[in-house]
Amino acid sequence: MTFGELAQHVLSLDPAIEWMALEEAGREARWAWRDPDKGAVCARSATGNVQIADPLLLLMLADGGGGLSGGKTIENSHHLLFVVLAYADMVQIVARMGTEAHVSVAVPPGTDPYALGTKLTRLLERCAQPTVLH
Repeated sequence: MTFGELAQHVLSLDPAIEWMALEEAGREARWAWRDPDKGAVCARSATGNVQIADPLLLLMLADGGGGLSGGKTIENSHHLLFVVLAYADMVQIVARMGTEAHVSVAVPPGTDPYALGTKLTRLLERCAQPTVLH
């Protein structure tokens, strides 16, 4: 699956999604958003190895954090699905895509992050494959 195809699938989950981003280990982050005039999906790579968020740290901590300290990993008995970061002007939902990537979406406050996070997680589980997105 290409990044453009993934972006179209993610952006189609909810019209409230303002943008989505994919961060994969070893690659520059990639962004996608809808062109407000044409409705087409626009995409580009972030420059300078920018991180959209620091959800990997949050996900590692929530999953047990063994990779942070080199200690034993605590079993994730609750199976973390996604993380919600709430800001004054935006809500960001971050979900894993496989073991080496995560997808972030931004929505306005007032959007139900649980419903959207659940849809996003289900989509990413279907899309995650051993092949690398290009």
